[in-house]
Amino acid sequence: MQRLEDWPTRLAEFIEARRERAFSWSESDCCLFVCDAIEAMTGTDPGARWRGLYTTEKGARRVLRDNGGVRGIATLVLGAPVPTALAGRGDVLLIDTPHGEALAVCIGGLVAAQGCDGIEFMDPKQAKAAWKV
Repeated sequence: MQRLEDWPTRLAEFIEARRERAFSWSESDCCLFVCDAIEAMTGTDPGARWRGLYTTEKGARRVLRDNGGVRGIATLVLGAPVPTALAGRGDVLLIDTPHGEALAVCIGGLVAAQGCDGIEFMDPKQAKAAWKV
């Protein structure tokens, strides 16, 4: 998977378009949010294998369990994690949320993650793991 030449513009447009999109299982949950961001940057949908497999939290938990959790899904898609200090714009980060671990996208000095009512932004220093895109 390689980033397209205009990936910075594509990532910025993706973030803006998703800014107020509410959380929804199998449409805009943390893993598919990241997969959609990767697709915007690369033209390849790494989430295709999971789309349509669940529509509820229970179904999502089953998919997560079967794939090693959010860490496992990120590793399946992007390979081995790297130190968080090596994460740059467009890379994937693992963060803690009140609901458990979640995947997010580094957008420079901030991390963008799918929240209940739209994208939530946080400090990248809160990241627990990282993967290069």
